[in-house]
Amino acid sequence: MARSAALLSLVWAAVVTGPATAAGVLAGSWGNDVGCAGVKAGSQDSDAYIVLTAEGIETYGSSCRFAQQLMSVPGAQSLRSTCSAEGEAGTTIETIVVTNKGEDGFFVTIPGLDEMGPLQSCS
Repeated sequence: MARSAALLSLVWAAVVTGPATAAGVLAGSWGNDVGCAGVKAGSQDSDAYIVLTAEGIETYGSSCRFAQQLMSVPGAQSLRSTCSAEGEAGTTIETIVVTNKGEDGFFVTIPGLDEMGPLQSCS
């Protein structure tokens, strides 16, 4: 009887809370004006192209994939990333800092590069 009650409690909890969701994961694409235009056009044709998603950041000649998904929480997140650049062999591991400044957008810092941003929603 106790086992049935425990099972019923688990089923009830699943019904009440619903399925697990990725609440808080950054939704959509975020970029500068050139990046968002490229997202809408489905191509990138400018050195100024920058697009940020929950999975990584892409510029005209490079990209970095995050080891974990970027969340939409305010403040800074340090993300271990695997990066590659056009014209370079192999990949590098970098710690990228992505800062959500609310209405001011997202800012991205990659070691050795200038801060990128503000990046606004492309939707």
